[in-house]
Amino acid sequence: MTHPALQEASRAVGEDLGFQRRVWRAQRLGWAGMAVLVQLGLAGAFGNGVLAVATSRSADGAIEVQWERIERVGRDSVLRVRTLAPREGPIVLLLADGLAEGAEARSVTPVPTSESRGPRRHWLRFEPPEDGGRAEIVLKLRSDRPGILRGEIALDGSSVPLRLFVLP
Repeated sequence: MTHPALQEASRAVGEDLGFQRRVWRAQRLGWAGMAVLVQLGLAGAFGNGVLAVATSRSADGAIEVQWERIERVGRDSVLRVRTLAPREGPIVLLLADGLAEGAEARSVTPVPTSESRGPRRHWLRFEPPEDGGRAEIVLKLRSDRPGILRGEIALDGSSVPLRLFVLP
């Protein structure tokens, strides 16, 4: 129980305890929302983290692709293509659809022996691995506009669909 003088003073000032409690509740929700955003950022939901990296295999299991599904405009993102079976003969890698037109290959390792482009297609030709084993191709891609890039990586009839979220 409060002293009658305190009750009178609170009425004179115009204190509204119900309103104050609603404000405090809204503040707590705001702080909780900020904490969730910080945790998502640390986990990579906005790029550069565990949540941003994806790996997928083709239906026949011939190739595996690892990429950053969340990237930023103007920042290089890494895309790795691995053949899962020993390779003989040249390797022809196809970047199709959104990957061919919405992203630029800034660097490719190993260096392709030849390269050609068509509508919504970009072919890269590589020599087979010297030991006849598995091949790994690393591309650094850069997108120039935000949005969703849908594309496909294909190698000898095996393909992996990709979707990248490009944030500003």
